[in-house]
Amino acid sequence: MQLLKYIFFIVAIVGQVTGMVLLFIDKQKAVTFFIVYGIGLALLLIVLVIERRKEKKEDDEHDYRDY
Repeated sequence: MQLLKYIFFIVAIVGQVTGMVLLFIDKQKAVTFFIVYGIGLALLLIVLVIERRKEKKEDDEHDYRDY
């Protein structure tokens, strides 16, 4: 899961920076890279939400406040 976070994070950063640079060169390619950026960001958020739910479930299983 950690590797997926890093991959999607890098894809989002590269997509955004490349899209900004390409705005001055070729607008069609810039739009394509912004779409890649959006997809990478969405996938990163999904992975983070899944990981958070897993952590929350583990915390609930190991909750010893009521003994």
